[in-house]
Amino acid sequence: MTIYRNVLLAAVLLLAGGCLPAAADEIWHATKTLMPGDVMREDDVESKTDAHPAADAVPSAREVTGLELKRRVYAGRPLSTHDIGPRSAVRANTNVTVLWRTGALSLELQGRAMEDGAIGDEVRVLNPASLRTIRGTVVGDGMIEMRIDQ
Repeated sequence: MTIYRNVLLAAVLLLAGGCLPAAADEIWHATKTLMPGDVMREDDVESKTDAHPAADAVPSAREVTGLELKRRVYAGRPLSTHDIGPRSAVRANTNVTVLWRTGALSLELQGRAMEDGAIGDEVRVLNPASLRTIRGTVVGDGMIEMRIDQ
């Protein structure tokens, strides 16, 4: 009876994952509290072994230097894929240059970005003269392009 009970207990523990060896992975951890908008530097993160990393944890094999923080990460906490992303070339509520192009005609006007965006992102821009919102693609720091193809 005791052997049967021990075998049953061992089976339950194996199914629950209690006796399985933990896969230790190297993932990035913040060395200090990082704020949204900060651009990652080498001394902002360190690689640590984590026995049970989250599914969205950033592995230390991935380069994070130069990426931008999208939300706050406290010191000692692991980085997740939702915490970092490409650097924003346009910031919300900042003045931007809007390039409007169609064929050989091109116009340049000033606008106010309504949201953050990295190069290649589509963002909303307020035209202060007409108070209308337009959409364009971020092409550089403070530059939005609108194309009207004919």
